[in-house]
Amino acid sequence: MKCYDLKTLSKEKSISVFTLRKFVKKGLPHFRIGRKILVNPEEFDVWFERCCRASANTNHKELDKLVEDTLLELNVILS
Repeated sequence: MKCYDLKTLSKEKSISVFTLRKFVKKGLPHFRIGRKILVNPEEFDVWFERCCRASANTNHKELDKLVEDTLLELNVILS
């Protein structure tokens, strides 16, 4: 199993180290050796895909609700 430090993973995936640190706090699978954070790039891909898909579904639901509420308000105003 190969693991990358955050700097290497950042270059590989074109994501900032700062963002990767946020991902670690949100549950990205990782290992710590002293102060070094190591991530398996295959596990990162699986985790990232799952999180992005869940986030996108949540955002669509929120947007649908916002549009629905706005249309209801417009109907009330225009009636």
